[in-house]
Amino acid sequence: MKNITKKPVRKNFKSKVFSAKNRRGLSTVVSSALIMSAVSIMGVMLVAWSNTNLYTQQANLESSFSDKMNKLNESLLIENIWFGTNPNIVNVTINNVGSIGLNVTEIQIQNSTGNLLFTITDGGMPPSDDFSFQESYNWNSGEIVDFRITTERGNQYTSQEVT
Repeated sequence: MKNITKKPVRKNFKSKVFSAKNRRGLSTVVSSALIMSAVSIMGVMLVAWSNTNLYTQQANLESSFSDKMNKLNESLLIENIWFGTNPNIVNVTINNVGSIGLNVTEIQIQNSTGNLLFTITDGGMPPSDDFSFQESYNWNSGEIVDFRITTERGNQYTSQEVT
């Protein structure tokens, strides 16, 4: 019989690096802890962001509400409008009958021939205070004149007089 030498066969031809016995990784406990901490951090960041947005919207809402309430509490009474001669003038007297201070910014006078707009820079009025405005105005007797008084908050008060 022939003598055949067998070459030794490697039982495990894969290297030890790829073998399942020597593979290293994260355990289930460690990976679960990492995922939980990442989710917790994202949750805290989301809550902080939403609180910031909520506080910003709340401040805007409070400011808007305050502005609207102040506009509603503002009230002006046109007490007297008279026209003078030598020289021709107009005098407008108004009273703040509201519960808060107001600021008159414009007085508009309109008749059949034109429109005059006077910008008021010192029209601040505390509650129960009067404000008088006098300006040169060429008027004709028997003419209908419209007056529009505008406040800083945008309220407009109108009156109509005959010269």
